[in-house]
Amino acid sequence: MLTDITNWRDADHNVWGFQDADKILRTDTIPEGCEASELKSREYDLNSFKVRCPSTVCLDLSTYLSQTECDGLVVLKDGVIAYEYYGRTNTKHSIHALFSVSKSMIGLLCGILVDQGKLDTENLISTYVPEILGSAYEDVKIRQLLDMRSGIKHDDAAPAYRNATGFYPEDPNEPPTDLHRYIPSIRSPSPRPIDGLDGPPYEYMSPNADLLGWVIGRSLDMKLAEVFSNFLWQPMQAESTGHFITDRSGNARAAAGVCSTTRDIARLGHVILQGGCGIVPESWIEDILHNGSQAAFAAGSESKRYDTVFNSVAYRSCWIVDQDSQTMMASGTNGQLLLIDHRNGVVMAKTSSQPEKTSWEKIHLNVRAFREFTRVIGNQDQ
Repeated sequence: MLTDITNWRDADHNVWGFQDADKILRTDTIPEGCEASELKSREYDLNSFKVRCPSTVCLDLSTYLSQTECDGLVVLKDGVIAYEYYGRTNTKHSIHALFSVSKSMIGLLCGILVDQGKLDTENLISTYVPEILGSAYEDVKIRQLLDMRSGIKHDDAAPAYRNATGFYPEDPNEPPTDLHRYIPSIRSPSPRPIDGLDGPPYEYMSPNADLLGWVIGRSLDMKLAEVFSNFLWQPMQAESTGHFITDRSGNARAAAGVCSTTRDIARLGHVILQGGCGIVPESWIEDILHNGSQAAFAAGSESKRYDTVFNSVAYRSCWIVDQDSQTMMASGTNGQLLLIDHRNGVVMAKTSSQPEKTSWEKIHLNVRAFREFTRVIGNQDQ
C-alpha cells in the first residue's frame, strides 16, 4: 500500500514516511550552512554497554537499538562522534521528522531573537499577533508560551486542530482551515490559582509552540524556515539541508515540523553544550538550566512521568531539564530525542520510527541508555 498523508505516521509506513515527509506533505527548505563542518570521530569499545529495563533485564547495545526502533543514533563526547548507528533503511544523509524536538529548537531561536532585541518575552502575544485578541491567548505573555504555562486547556488530539496542522488529510466535512485560523479560535476557562505558584502550572500543549512560530515570523516579517536557517542552522554550520513542514497555507508547523539529519541534531546539542558558540546566547542556556520552576512542573499533569529517571524536573523555554544532573532533553513523538549532559560533555541524538506515538517506557529506556553511553565512554577517557 502506498505511503501518503493518510498513513505516513502509522507503524506499517512510518519507517519511510519519517524520512520522506517532504515528499508527502507541504514543506519549506532549511538551507544548510555555506561552510558546513564535518564532525570528527573516535572509536570507543562499547562491548560493556548494558542498559537495564524496568523488568531488570539488561539489554546489550544491539538489542537496545532494536527494541527502540532506532533509525539513527549519534553520540558525541566533547564534540567528537563516539558512536554512530543507522538502521531501518536510514543513512547519515536521511532527513528525518523530529516532531516535538522542533519545540526545543524554537525555544533556542526565541533566545537568539531576545538577545538581539527583536523579541521581548514579557510582551503579550498580541503585541506581535493581534489576531489572537478575543481568544484564550489574549492576556498570555511570550514567556508563558515558552514554559508551557499559558493556563489554557486544549486537547492536541482535537479533530479541528489536527485538520489545521497539515499533518493529516483534509476533512471534506469541515471548512478549509490552517494554524493561523485555528489558533485565534481557541477558547478556555480562566486558570485556577494554585497556592505557592506565581502563575499557572506547566501543561504541555502544542498550539503554544505553533503560536511561538507565528510570533517569530511576524516579529521579523519572514517565513519561519528562513529565520531558522539564517539565525540557527547556517551559523551552526549544519552539514545538511533540513525541511520545515507547513500547514496547507504555508504556515510553519513550529510545534512539530522540523526535519533534519541525526548528525545535525547532535551538532546542535554540541552548540548548546559549548555555551551557544556565539549563536545561542549563553545566558539563555543558563536560564534554561537553572530557572525553570520545579513547583510549576510538579503541579502539572506530567509531574510523575520522569520520576524513575530524573530527580528535579523543570520545563524552561521548551526544554525538559533535570536540574540536579544539568541534563537537557528535547523529545518528540515516536522516539525522537536529543539529550545533553552538561557535566560530562556528552550529547545523544536519536531518531526512531516507534509504532507508539508516546511510550514512556521507551523514553525512560533512552535516558538510561544515554547514561550508560556516558559511563562507558567516560571510563575510557580516564
